[in-house]
Amino acid sequence: MRKGMTGAAAAVSVALVLIPGVLASGCSSGDAAGRLEECGRGVEGYIEGGGYLHFTQEMENRLVAEVGEFQQVLRVEGDIIFPDRETYEYEETVSSSLQPDQPQRNSFSYLTLDRGATAYVMGERLSRELGVTGWVHYTPESGQNRFFDYDQVMAGLVAMGGEPEWLGYEEVDGVRCARASYVASGEELVGLRIQNDPYFAEQYGGLGLADILGELSVELWIGEKDGLPRRVVMEQSIELDDGSSRHTLVTFTFSAYGEEPPLPIEAPAFSHEAV
Repeated sequence: MRKGMTGAAAAVSVALVLIPGVLASGCSSGDAAGRLEECGRGVEGYIEGGGYLHFTQEMENRLVAEVGEFQQVLRVEGDIIFPDRETYEYEETVSSSLQPDQPQRNSFSYLTLDRGATAYVMGERLSRELGVTGWVHYTPESGQNRFFDYDQVMAGLVAMGGEPEWLGYEEVDGVRCARASYVASGEELVGLRIQNDPYFAEQYGGLGLADILGELSVELWIGEKDGLPRRVVMEQSIELDDGSSRHTLVTFTFSAYGEEPPLPIEAPAFSHEAV
């Protein structure tokens, strides 16, 4: 899939995937903008309290081009102990109409104690490439940090929701949630990426990203009582100048707020040092 993607299409993927408590007084039930502000404060306060969070991220990414169709399916599930500790399981499948019987699969385990400044990883592909078995401890190069930054993701999503729509209430895993949605423009997506990654504009500066990225539809489910996000769904469909099209659907779920972590997140008893 990656060989068949244009630089513009790759930029779209970058913008989508990795794109901050108290309740607001006087926030009415139909005040979508107030709910988003409330969510930002809720996330910020929860992180400051050093709590635990369970999360999943699921993504389906489909590219239809002249040479064929390409699909990427991704699932990440893990735990965070704020502010620094995180572990997750990563599973990815990439397939194409050119080789329908030969999907490429990749999976690995990830663990960090310092927000991704250093990390431990373990997976079959990594073991084959390095000739070692078990955890490998390494320092990521710039732009290769695999840390899922919950606070940065949520801060960006809340900041982009300039004119959200109120969608009423719905339960998520037994929690009554306020639903709100909005559409983010290409300019907002570019601005968010540059804010989080100063090198982004330099890497993709000649592509006219605001037009290429198009609009992104976002829907959030926010706990009525605590202002914390339970689910986020992002969807984007793009028609590119070369005649290709792309559709991406990303879903985040967040749970176990206020609970004790089932296991501590600690360094493995043994690991290899990457050289």
